Amino acid sequence: MINLPVISNDEKEMYDFAYNLTRSAGLKLQQEREHSVIKVREKTSHTDLVTDHDLLIEQFIAESIMRKYPGHGILAEESRARASADSDGYTWVLDPIDGTVNYYRFGRNYAISLALYRNGNPVLGLIYDVANGVMFGAGPGEGATMNGCPLDILPERKDRVKTAVVAMSLRTMMELAGWGMDVWGMLSRVQAHRYLGCASLELCKIANGEYDLFVSSNIYEWDIAAARIFLEQRGCFLHSRSKENNKSRDGKLFVVAFRSPLLWQEALAYFPKCVRDDFYRF
Repeated sequence: MINLPVISNDEKEMYDFAYNLTRSAGLKLQQEREHSVIKVREKTSHTDLVTDHDLLIEQFIAESIMRKYPGHGILAEESRARASADSDGYTWVLDPIDGTVNYYRFGRNYAISLALYRNGNPVLGLIYDVANGVMFGAGPGEGATMNGCPLDILPERKDRVKTAVVAMSLRTMMELAGWGMDVWGMLSRVQAHRYLGCASLELCKIANGEYDLFVSSNIYEWDIAAARIFLEQRGCFLHSRSKENNKSRDGKLFVVAFRSPLLWQEALAYFPKCVRDDFYRF
């Protein structure tokens, strides 16, 4: 489990501000979906989409942060960066709608994700499952919470591959197969395979013991920044590596998350050497 910084009055105020802001953004998003036509366009491909509501919520949250904390940096999905961190090193990481396809097609299984880091160290993370009205959070002096109620660290698990529920997208399967992995060999041995299409909520399912292993080769910092804090506060593990040569913070990542190190060690044997070399220590 990561140890969050010792609470300060300023950071407790930041947590309360972020919590209320994220809930307000969720209400605004629900109202927009109910009363307006959603406009959708492609960004880089037919599977990489953005709606006018993504842009609206990002602007609403980012501008609220800049008014309250004008010196803080912001890394956001749609604008990538709005400001650089101040001398205190605070940077907010925002995904206004994680699960855009789910949002505009189904109206469920999407989330607003907001995290705050100081000099690369976690301060707070909030993942708001808007459709279900559930806020997963972790912050200074808070530990992991759900709708403000404290959650215990999950007991140690010793699951094996044959009892695992694994979350992995088709795109990740195809990329791993291209790297030489016997994807079907591993998945044929697990108990079940699931894919939600919203990384932050899938990581919360790892944290809450619903999923056992999450693997993605098509993910970004804003997808995981908040959920990583929440799941690590619940005693789970997340590891990532950059897929970009320049190690840019807005570049694509390869990410694994799990609750049982024993399960991960067994699953790792199925992965190609390039992954095993990077993740062997887990």
